[in-house]
Amino acid sequence: MEVDSTGISRTILLGSLVLTLLLTAGFARRVEWRRLGAPSEFHLWAICAVSLMVLWSVRTGVAAGPALHVLGVTTVTLVLGVPAAAIVTLLSQCVTSFVAGDPAAIATNWLLSSLIPILVTELWRRVTLRWLPPDPFAFIFGTAFFGAALAVAAAYLAGLLFLGEAEMFADGAVPSWGALLLLVSFPEAFINGAIVTLLVVYVPERLAGYDAAYRVRHRL
Repeated sequence: MEVDSTGISRTILLGSLVLTLLLTAGFARRVEWRRLGAPSEFHLWAICAVSLMVLWSVRTGVAAGPALHVLGVTTVTLVLGVPAAAIVTLLSQCVTSFVAGDPAAIATNWLLSSLIPILVTELWRRVTLRWLPPDPFAFIFGTAFFGAALAVAAAYLAGLLFLGEAEMFADGAVPSWGALLLLVSFPEAFINGAIVTLLVVYVPERLAGYDAAYRVRHRL
């Protein structure tokens, strides 16, 4: 979901910018920057950033509702970890907004469409790590598939509440909250889950969020 700065007060836009800068500084301190010196790590960051830009450039809409697009943030979070994912998504948000978006709303869009799903993904990863068996299938279906659905649902719900779009549901422009969240959650879960499945099978070491416990019985 892309928020348009039109109709949003300057106070909110400025507050979003300040909060984004503070959070980014905190995340940047936790990133292991020296690892970017390795070509493989740099390429991984670049692939994640470019992939997000491509995903975010493909959009559609629902009646009078907001523009919809796949986020892909769950995969990036599981691959890079929370601090690096925050930096990469912000870079992608900046490029996407300047090329075909609203630069004035970069911070607001990042908070709603990137930070929220990053935090939800990480929280859910910890929950599944605690309560699900240490098995690759638990990670794939529990953390990746279901985690992606939760992350995008949380992001869109937060965005709709932020924009005050509840009226369009009452007016019948969109059938229901549940229908919209289901509409965005299914493709998000499928795409993120499919990508994470491939990574778990072929290159599990590239998944920062794939705890070693899941790999005990992974090698055939």
